[in-house]
Amino acid sequence: MKKHIIAMLVLCQGSAFAAGEETFDVLASVMDGSKKELNAKQETEKGKQDFLKSKYGRLYKEGYWQFFQGKSQAAKGEYCTAMFSREQMQVSIMGPGGSYKGALMMFASLDESSAFPLSPSGKIKVTLKQGSDAPATVTALNQQIGDTPVITFAVPSIDAALAGMEDKLNFHLEVEGKTLGDIEWHSGLNARAELQLCLAGKPFYDKNPLKDKAIK
Repeated sequence: MKKHIIAMLVLCQGSAFAAGEETFDVLASVMDGSKKELNAKQETEKGKQDFLKSKYGRLYKEGYWQFFQGKSQAAKGEYCTAMFSREQMQVSIMGPGGSYKGALMMFASLDESSAFPLSPSGKIKVTLKQGSDAPATVTALNQQIGDTPVITFAVPSIDAALAGMEDKLNFHLEVEGKTLGDIEWHSGLNARAELQLCLAGKPFYDKNPLKDKAIK
């Protein structure tokens, strides 16, 4: 049976946070590019009724992928990110960059009344359920990007992260029994292919679907 990302997170607990500064550094670098991509919340404020009737509203409800390199002036193949947005949440798979050789899986809440906490220590115990796997409680990074709270899990390698990217996959997050949010992605195999192109330093789809006039 294929190992899901959640199994890799449990295996990663010892080594990932032993290299704490590197993990924080790569997250900060990815956020260099992600800040401008965390825009679904802003889009919904542009007249909610008109928004929901537009292509943006359809993408908002059905979900969409974005692909980019998180760090400005990054070398080809570094800081590659696949981000899926749907309604009030986002989930991202982020590849290695600089001295950090692992991967990251990040969840962001776009809900103004978000239940996402913000830990003073920057770390938090989170219970993650993925697909049909049993829930696992692991230590995650907990930060705020602008006004957007994020929870990020370290994954031992980008290969492990890619192996867990099924075409359709759902995630459920809890802290101390309290639900933080749920999100389900689709088109995960296509997303994996685009992420692999980026990791290989090859051209990939780097347009923002919210601004792509080819999407109607």
